[in-house]
Amino acid sequence: MSRNGLPLRQVLLVFRLALPVQPAVHEKQPSLFPSWHTSWASFKEELPHQQGDFARRNWGHPLHSLCSYQGKMKPSLAAHLVKTFAPTGGTLLDPFAGVGTIPFETALQGAKSWAFDISPAALHIAVAKLSQPDAAACKQLLNSLAEFLQGERVADEELTAARTIHFNGPLPDYFEQGTFREILLARRYFCMHPPATPSESLVFAALLHILHGNRPYALSRRSHPITPFAPTGEFEYRPLMPRLCDKVERSLAVTYPKEFVAGQAVFQDATSWWPQQVDQLDAIITSPPFFDSTRFYLANWMRLWFCGWEAADFRIRPLAFVDERQKTTFEIYEPIFRQGRERLKRSGVMVLHLGKSRKCDMAQALARVASRWFCVADIFSENVEHCESHGIRDKGTVEEHQYLVLY
Repeated sequence: MSRNGLPLRQVLLVFRLALPVQPAVHEKQPSLFPSWHTSWASFKEELPHQQGDFARRNWGHPLHSLCSYQGKMKPSLAAHLVKTFAPTGGTLLDPFAGVGTIPFETALQGAKSWAFDISPAALHIAVAKLSQPDAAACKQLLNSLAEFLQGERVADEELTAARTIHFNGPLPDYFEQGTFREILLARRYFCMHPPATPSESLVFAALLHILHGNRPYALSRRSHPITPFAPTGEFEYRPLMPRLCDKVERSLAVTYPKEFVAGQAVFQDATSWWPQQVDQLDAIITSPPFFDSTRFYLANWMRLWFCGWEAADFRIRPLAFVDERQKTTFEIYEPIFRQGRERLKRSGVMVLHLGKSRKCDMAQALARVASRWFCVADIFSENVEHCESHGIRDKGTVEEHQYLVLY
């Protein structure tokens, strides 16, 4: 009996999933996907990003090399995925954009693009790529930064805090003392004046690029341009401003195709509520972090430090990153699939570029999560064991790249 004396009863509700996950689209069903079915079949047969000039490391627009970044998608692959699934003049979203490779290729091909990421380093690099910068604004920022470096002194507190940053090696060990002083002051400058325009982001991204590497452009002792491995070689003073100005000038000298359409990169957690203006999408093309593979906050630790992270941030902030959260459950993708379904046009498509390893079949795992909102058009695997390592000793356990196509 209930508190008011009325009888109680139990009701069992049984739900049936009306649209089960489909393993693949059969050749007799091309009418389901008139806009991309044929081009997708050609992509799978030809793997165009592995052919001819497209297979070269330096293929593509020069701004793809604005700043080195581990885990960045091969530009030629991004270009062919955009060509396959995103119509000219359409709108595309990459909710795990990183440094904006997919949105940038979208912009180069004449479509509108949105980019989400929560890494401050990746976001500024993406912002710089998705709009044509103003040379005068870049010059003004460079002059302001140069004056700041000449007129300010490094505080003892800054040196003490920097010594607590220790991953592949203690942070001060990467630089000659005078160079390190300039880097600390430049970091303070950008913490006081965060980049607020694409032009300012271009200067900032250029500085992130020259922080470490194995060539004369780099400010560090000999390390690696993608991940700052422990440094070697002599402590040599490498002035910051000449190297930064040279990198910015070369970045400003690039040309854009006439069909270029500026895109927008926003600081946005893909698992949280998306901005309302991200709507009427023709395609969502993205490459989430591969399961238990690259930890982006460690691979890019020096650039994140320059963006303002302190020692405590490296313990706390990664807990919000999908590469850490998905180790517990793939259900964290539910808001992404739900909102993707809501924001796509009826004819829209969602494509996820994933990593398969002995630890996890990501495509099958995410297909199950997505089944409440999408049907699976295809799951396609591409062997990548032959791919180059870029001099990085541990590239994770991924043996195949997977393409999960949802409609």
